[in-house]
Amino acid sequence: MNDIEGQFEAGQFGAVVTALAGNASTAREHALLGMSLLYCGRLEEAELALTKASLLGEPEGQVELGNALRLLGRFDEAATHLQAIAPNLTGELQLRCLRWWGVAEFQAGQTQEGLRRVERAWHGYVAMGNEESTARITVSLAQMHMALGNHRRARLLLSEAVEILPVLPDPAPRLSALKALLELQVAQGEFAQARETLQSAKQTLAQADSPRLRVLLLGAEAELLRLSGDYSGYLSLLEDLRLRAEGLQDHNLRVWAISRLAEHQSLTGQHSRALYTLLGFERPPAEWPAELWATSGVLARRRGDPGGAATDLERAAQMLREAGNIPELVRVQLHQAAATLQLRQEEVTAALLKEALTNMLRLRQLSEFRPDLEELRELLHYAVLEPEIAPYMEPLLDNLANLAGAPRLPEDGVVSVQVTTLGRTSVRQDGQEIKFTYAGTVPLLVYIALRPGRTRAEMQLDLFPEKDAKSGAAYMRQCLKELRDRLGPQIVRFKGPHQAPRYSLGRDVHVDLDLLHLREALSGGEVARALALYRGPFLPELEESEWAAQLRDEALLSLTFELRRQIDRYQAAGDCRRVVLLANQYLRIIPYEPEVLEVRLRAAETFAAPQELARYTADLRRMFN
Repeated sequence: MNDIEGQFEAGQFGAVVTALAGNASTAREHALLGMSLLYCGRLEEAELALTKASLLGEPEGQVELGNALRLLGRFDEAATHLQAIAPNLTGELQLRCLRWWGVAEFQAGQTQEGLRRVERAWHGYVAMGNEESTARITVSLAQMHMALGNHRRARLLLSEAVEILPVLPDPAPRLSALKALLELQVAQGEFAQARETLQSAKQTLAQADSPRLRVLLLGAEAELLRLSGDYSGYLSLLEDLRLRAEGLQDHNLRVWAISRLAEHQSLTGQHSRALYTLLGFERPPAEWPAELWATSGVLARRRGDPGGAATDLERAAQMLREAGNIPELVRVQLHQAAATLQLRQEEVTAALLKEALTNMLRLRQLSEFRPDLEELRELLHYAVLEPEIAPYMEPLLDNLANLAGAPRLPEDGVVSVQVTTLGRTSVRQDGQEIKFTYAGTVPLLVYIALRPGRTRAEMQLDLFPEKDAKSGAAYMRQCLKELRDRLGPQIVRFKGPHQAPRYSLGRDVHVDLDLLHLREALSGGEVARALALYRGPFLPELEESEWAAQLRDEALLSLTFELRRQIDRYQAAGDCRRVVLLANQYLRIIPYEPEVLEVRLRAAETFAAPQELARYTADLRRMFN
C-alpha cells in the first residue's frame, strides 16, 4: 500500500489504476483508484470508485466524489453532497470541500454564492501558509472572475499562480493556470503572448499522463485559431475535440465542443449537420445549459427563423444574466438584437444593443466579439444611425474597422493576409503584424492584388514615378524579394518573357483589402461599416503616385456621396436626429464643409440642447471668419 501511495504522490496515476483496478478492497484503496481515474479523465469509472470510498467513510474520497459529480455536469447533486459532508471535515480537506462546493454552485448559476464560498476557502489556504495549495485554488478563483468579466483581477491571480505552481510531480494545476491565462489573452486579442503561453502549456503537458488535460488545452488552442482567423485549423481541432470530449464525458468540455462545432457548421451553411451536432447532446432541451440555448438561437437566425432565434436567445440571455456571465451575455445579445431587428421589434433591439454595448465598453475587449460583429454588419449599420444607440457606438467606431475587416471563411488559402491601406499601412498574417524594411513593399502587394498582370516597369511607373528606370527597377526587385521572404515564396507568381514578366498573386493566395471592404460596404449602403473602415486616405505614403491619388479620391468621394445621400433622405423624412448623426460623421472626414455644417445646425435647432447648438453655431461661423 505504501508503494501505491508513493506512486499517487508522484503523479503516476496510470500506474495506480493498473495496480488497483479490480483489486481495491479498503476505503483508502478505492479513494486512490477513484482519484487516479479522475486525474486520467475517466470520470464515470472514477465516480464508481469514489462512491465506494465515500460509503466506506474515506474523507478524501468523499470530497473528490463531489468534484467528480461536478465534472460530470451534475452540479446540484455535487453541491448537495459536499454541503452534507462539510461539517465532518477539518483542515485542508474542509477547505478543498468548500472549493469544489463553491465551484459547483458557480457552475449551476449561483455565481455570487459560489464565488463567496471559494473566496472563503482561498482565505483558509492563505492562512495555512502552503503556497502550492493556495495557488491551486487561486486558479479556480481566477476562472470565476474571467466568467464574470473581471479580467484584470483574473490576470493578477493567474500570473501569481503560474509563478508558484510546479511542473512536477503533478503538472495538472500548473497546466490549468496556463490554460486559463491563454484563454484570457485570446479573449483580449493578445495573440503573440497567447502563442507563448500555449507553447509553455504544451511543454508542461509533456510531463502529464492525462488525456483530459490534453483535450482541455486543445479547446483553448482552438479558440486562439478561431479568433486569429485560422478557420481550417479551427475546424480540424473542433472535430477532434468533439470525439475526445464524448469519450471523456466531461460535461463542460462536451458543451463547449458541441456548441462551437454546431455554430461553425451553420456558419458555413451546413444547417442540417449543425442541428444534428447540437441535438447530439444527450440531455433533453429542458435541461440544456445557457451555451446550448445560445447556439440553438444562432442556428435558427442563420436558417432564417428570427422568431425561433429570438425565443432561444432570450432564454440563454436570461440564464447568463442570472449567472453574471457578462462576456457570453454580450455575444448572445448581439445575435438576439439581430433577430429582433429582422422582426421589426426596434424598441427591443435598441434595449438589447444598449446593454450589450455598455458591457463591451466596460470590458474593453473587442477581439473576443470580432467574428460576431463581422457577421452582424447590418446591426452595426442600424446602431450608428439610431439616436438612442449612437452615443454608445461613437467610442467603438475607431475599433470597428479591424473588426469589420476580419478574415472571411470562403477564402481559406495556403497564404491569407489582411492588409490595411486606409489612413495607415499594415499587413497581418495569422493575427500577427508583419513588418517590412522597404516602404514600397506593402503598396506593391496592394497594387498586384488590385491590378494583376502588370510588368515591373509598369508597376514602378504607377507606384514610384519619382524614381528613374535603373533605381526604380532595383527597388522593385528588393520589394518583391521582401514580399516572398516575409509572406512565403508563393505570395507572387509571374509569367511571360524573361525580360518583362507579368506579376499576379499566387493561386492559393488571398489578400483581404480594407479598400475592397469599403467598396462593398458603400455599395450596400452600410454606412457604419464604411465609416469604421475609412481611417484616412488610401496609401498615404505614396505622395507622387497618380494611381494611388485616383483611388484615394474615389474612396473619399464614394463615402461622402453616400453620407450626403443618406443625409438628404433623412432630412426629407424629417428625422432631424439622424441628420445630425450623419452630419457629424461626414464632418469627421471633411471638417470644413459649409453646406453640411449648415444642415447640421438647422436639424439640431429642432431638438438639441443649448450647449450643443452653441457649438454647431460656432463651427459654422468659423467658416466665414
